[in-house]
Amino acid sequence: MSFIAPPAPIIVDASIAVGSAVGEEPALRAIVSWRDTDAMLLAPPLMWTETANALVRGHRFSAADALRILRTLRATGIESADRGLDGLEGAIVLAERHRLSVYDATYLWLAIDVDGELATLDRDLARAAEAEGVALAIPLGA
Repeated sequence: MSFIAPPAPIIVDASIAVGSAVGEEPALRAIVSWRDTDAMLLAPPLMWTETANALVRGHRFSAADALRILRTLRATGIESADRGLDGLEGAIVLAERHRLSVYDATYLWLAIDVDGELATLDRDLARAAEAEGVALAIPLGA
């Protein structure tokens, strides 16, 4: 009898969520691929808030359009994974070590905690992930 390990969960950050919503090719291609393969997609709860803020404030979507986009993203199967205060503590340490925002470090901590791959378009976050030995779901420069 052989045991086949399930694929690693993919931790989706806001840059991927926003990128897929505004048609950035690497993000859009990745989201479609993960949806089609039933990949386990996780994100810290703040991903939804960050994504909404970027859509409304950064990309000037109306509230109705931002909500429609968020519902579409939710339909891809992204699940919130809250690590509580322990996760925040881990993120703070990573933020200091890699000079990241605590927000960005929260994605990295989740990837470390669940032994997942990190999906990000943020170069600083991707470099920090590589330094921590976390696999990238989308290679740098893709």
